[in-house]
Amino acid sequence: MPILQVREISKIYEGKISTKALDHVSFRMEEGEFVGIMGPSGSGKTSLLNVIATIDEPTSGTVCIAGQNPHELDQERMALFRRRRLGFIFQHFNLLDTLTVEENIVLPLTLEGTPMQEMKRNAADLAERLGIAGVLDKFPHEISGGQMQRTAIARAMIHHPSLLLADEPTGNLDSKSSRDVMEAFAMVNEAKRAAILMVTHDAFAASFCHRVIFIKDGSMYNEIYRGDNRQAFFQKIIDMMSLLGGDTDHLSSARL
Repeated sequence: MPILQVREISKIYEGKISTKALDHVSFRMEEGEFVGIMGPSGSGKTSLLNVIATIDEPTSGTVCIAGQNPHELDQERMALFRRRRLGFIFQHFNLLDTLTVEENIVLPLTLEGTPMQEMKRNAADLAERLGIAGVLDKFPHEISGGQMQRTAIARAMIHHPSLLLADEPTGNLDSKSSRDVMEAFAMVNEAKRAAILMVTHDAFAASFCHRVIFIKDGSMYNEIYRGDNRQAFFQKIIDMMSLLGGDTDHLSSARL
């Protein structure tokens, strides 16, 4: 059974002028897949992520996550589904300033009433894997942007969600921090078989994915697969975004 099944999703935002953000988008994701979504500004990629994340309701079509359609649930059960099944990673980290790195990481487990020793053990394991074990007792303002984003990844992973959703996770980072964060994503994807869906405009970040889905004007435009050569995949992504007239960061392949 696929981890994620998106079937014929359309999204229309009503207003003085109706805007069709998504037009019959369909795709699926298997367990352990790392999939990127790219497209020019206004192409519908964030709308798609928001519908999958249950932040927005689709106008038509269905979303199935681990065999369940969260949009059919009442508000209380949807909130529980979101908390248990999904992990979220944002451009702006969304860490709580008054909590230490460790306290930020275990927040989802705190809400579930997990025993303290288990929380500490899980946090230490993830922090070790993500290279932030040395900053667990620090506060967000005391660590770098890359460390903040890796803290956010650990927090999103700590409760073993079915699906990790990342929205421009390298958008606020310099190139070294971007590399660190993308290597962290690749590591949790491989080591934990975590399914990750990432919206990005950064070809370098996208080159870590197994495949990239391109969206234009709310519709599926194309998809490309990585294969064994990430350098060649990076170049294919740049070429595809040029075709789309996209706003990808045109980064030299030296970054690879």
